[in-house]
This record gives sequence, structure tokens and C-alpha cells, in this order.
Amino acid sequence: MWWDEPPSDATKPEDPGSYRLGLWRLGVAFGTVTLLALSTYLIPGMSELRPWEPGEPIPLASLVSFKPTVGHGAAPVGVTAAGNGVPMTVDQARESAAQSLGADLAANLGGEAVGGDETDESIALADVPETHSGVTVEPDELAGLVREFEDPSGRALDGFFAALVQTATPDATRVTRIAHWGDSTIAADDVTSTLRRRLQKRFGDAGHGFHLIGKGTMPYRHKDVLAEQSGEWTVHSVIRKEVPDGRYGFGGHLHRSRGNGRARFETVKRGPIGQAVSAFELYYQRHPAGGKVELAIDGGAPTVLDTRADQVEDAWERIVVEDGPHALTLRTLPGGEARLYGIAMERSGPGVVYDSLGIVGARASRMLNLDADHLAAQVAHRAPDLLVIAFGGNEAADRNMNFERYRQVMIDVVRRVRAGRPEASCLLMAPLDQGERDRRGKVRTMPNVPRIVEVQREVAAAEGCAFFDTFQAMGGEGAMGRWHQAKPRLGWGDFRHATPAGYEVVGNMLYKALLKGLSDYLAQPQN
Repeated sequence: MWWDEPPSDATKPEDPGSYRLGLWRLGVAFGTVTLLALSTYLIPGMSELRPWEPGEPIPLASLVSFKPTVGHGAAPVGVTAAGNGVPMTVDQARESAAQSLGADLAANLGGEAVGGDETDESIALADVPETHSGVTVEPDELAGLVREFEDPSGRALDGFFAALVQTATPDATRVTRIAHWGDSTIAADDVTSTLRRRLQKRFGDAGHGFHLIGKGTMPYRHKDVLAEQSGEWTVHSVIRKEVPDGRYGFGGHLHRSRGNGRARFETVKRGPIGQAVSAFELYYQRHPAGGKVELAIDGGAPTVLDTRADQVEDAWERIVVEDGPHALTLRTLPGGEARLYGIAMERSGPGVVYDSLGIVGARASRMLNLDADHLAAQVAHRAPDLLVIAFGGNEAADRNMNFERYRQVMIDVVRRVRAGRPEASCLLMAPLDQGERDRRGKVRTMPNVPRIVEVQREVAAAEGCAFFDTFQAMGGEGAMGRWHQAKPRLGWGDFRHATPAGYEVVGNMLYKALLKGLSDYLAQPQN
């Protein structure tokens, strides 16, 4: 019978001795691994082999941990709530980011955090009317103030604040202009568009400002304006030192065409700003071989501008229109060479104009490729009230950097930019944190960054400029790694650039620092 048969191998009871031997071997293996792990903490030179260091996630913790929900029972991942695909609101994004970055920094998240300015939701957020106006800065406007300007003199920005007060005064017509030079952080117009939108909604929209004739192959773009380039153009950037006489224009780019070069600049049909213009101004060069340029407003009959002259000289052509939506088209004609710098779009005021002068791939030293007198004349004609200089991201990767030489470069750049407008206020803006992975895979700040920041701080104080420490405002050492891990994500995986949401945070932090500076200025006795 089946119940009289001996048990098969599969049903035989396990030998207790074999079981104990297996446990002993497992214990030996575990103990050996533990001793090896402990030795990395005790033996000098083995720190890179340590399985864990303070600040790192606890090994295997994710196997037993549970992610908390955020905001109305939904945990955000990217720009959507986990598991349901519903976009986060700004409040949910701020609540999520506050867990890893702090509440003050997270308070600077805006419409980009919920999908960017291409979405209806973001445009609706941007269209919410500004509830503050006039000169006085209310306490709630400073909510989320992360870092203030450094200004040992206490007067570095007085000229700018005086202009802003005149703009904000009832029945004013004053236009306050800001010129902001920088690298790719500025060329994308994410930081500067945030500042432009907020300042113009707060103090008045006086127009988009300066725009290059075209971007060529560069990742250059501006928001709240429609601009396109086509046809035959050759673009020379100041970073390559291709123009012998150093005439690159206000934005650091010379566009040349011998005919069939086209460009168009138009106000936007909807959005928080940029729906009206009352003047277009072409920045160009006259020279002995100059060509002709057709200019037309709203598809009307074109006028022809002749750029031929006996000698090389900079020139400007201003076209005044009735304030409202308009488009300017230009076309270069055969029979000479047109050399163009850019277009400025303005309104009569009162209000603010914010020129975004980003130069892709630039280091501060590339500004010295501009002829000094030429740059001074460009700045003098534009007449900005605040000059912002923001470089350092590309220098962060330079090996064997000579910081004494860098100090002199920064001094020379500040003096060259200010030469055309010495009465303007000056602000140096430190670079964003630039990260790299160490041998453990942890994201750390590139060693050059803190030293670059310190040199810029010293130069700003010595030259009578204010200083904004973007690096510390982001969180200091390792900030870009934390921005990359944040939800919504504020830094890209190259650890060198912020996402659009991250750049918006930087713009909002700088905007609130400007308001705090204005508030302090108003509290001072005025002569």
C-alpha cells in the first residue's frame, strides 16, 4: 500500500547537521562582509570604499520605506501626482520641494513647476493680476526671500532704485532699463523672463527690450515675443573673436548678409506681457561696403535703409508706431553687405524694460573681445539704469584656473561694461552651482565654483557693485544634486543647468532680493 512505502527524497526530513552547517557558513560570510565594511572606516585611505556615509541614503532602506503623500493625498512625481497622472498645482509643487529644499526656497516655485509656459494653466497663472503697485513694498511681497544683496557700501544700487521709484510714482512716464549679460543661463531667457514678467507686472510693461537679429545655430530664445530668422546670414559671436575690429554689438553677436536675409519680430497675441509695442529700433553698422535693408511694419509698404558710409560707424534706426500689437519684418537686399546687431522693442512707459543679453558658451573674458569704445557707445545709447553681469558657469570646468588672472579679468569686464554708463548701478550675479559626481557617485560642487564666487564677491565690493550669491541661494555645496533629486525636478542630469522650473526659482529669488533692496532704500533718509 502507498502508506507502507518509504518517503521520497522530496519528503525526507532535513538532516539537522546539514541545516546547522548551512547557518554557520552563512554567518561566516555575513561576518566577513561586516568586518570588511567596518575596516573601511578604520583604515586610512579606504574611505572611498565605505558602503555608507552621513548624508547618503541608508542602504536597502528603500525596500522597507514608504513614500509619504503630498498635497491632498497625492505624491508628486515630476509635474504630476503619483499614480493618477493629474498635474500638480503650484501649492503641491511647493509642498513637495519644501521637503528636500526648505520652505523658503520652495516658495519661489511658479508656473513652470506645473508644466511650463506653453500650457494654458501656466499662462493663466501668469495672467493673475499683480495686486501690488506704487512705490511701497509690502511684507507679503518678500515671502520666500532666500538671500539679500551684498553691498558693503550700502549705496551700490541707489541709482537703479531711484529710477524705479520715479517709474512707480503716479502719473510717471519714466522707463527703467536693465541690461543683463551672461552665459547660456541667460541666453535661454528663463531667469530673465521671470524677472521681466514680474517687474513689468509690478511696475509697468515698457516693452520686450533687445533681441538678436537671429539665433543661428545657438540654443537662444526669448519669451513673450515672436522672433524668427531665415535666409542668408553669417553670425559671428564674441566668444570666437572672429571680428577683427571687435564690433559685435550690444548683444555680442554680429549678423552679416549680402542679400536674402530675413527676420521678423512681433508682439505676442496672449500672455502676461509683450502684447504691445510703440517703437522698434534697429541696431546696425554703417560702413563703406554697406548694403540696403528693407523694413516693413505689419506687412505694409517697406522703407529702404542704406547702410553705406565713408567710414565704419555704429548707427540706429528707430521706427515709431501706435502703441499696440505690431510686427516688424526686415530683408537684406543684394548689392552690398548688411551688418546688423539686433532689434529693441519698447513702449513709451512708464514701466520696466529687461534686456536679456545671454551669450551661449561665454566666459567673462570673452566680453573683452568687444572693442572698448564700441561697447561703451552701445551701452551709452541703450542707457540702462542697472547693469547685471552674470558669468562663471563655464569657468567652473577650467582646469588649473589662475584665480589672480580671473580677478583681473572680472575687474576689466566690470569697468568696460560701466564705461558707457558710469552713473548706472552695477550688480554681479554669481553662477549657479555646477555639479559633478565623485568616485562614490555622489554629486558634489565642482571645486572652482566656491573660489569663483569669492573672487566675484571681492571684485563687486572693490568696484562699487552689489553682489548676489546665487550659489548659496540655491543651497551651497551639492545644491545642484539636490535640485536634480527634487520633485518637481529643478536641475538637469548634467548637473550644470537648471530646468525651466529651476531657472524660474532663481529669477524669483533675485526678484525678491531686488524688492528687499528697494524696501531698504526707501527706509533710508533721502537727500
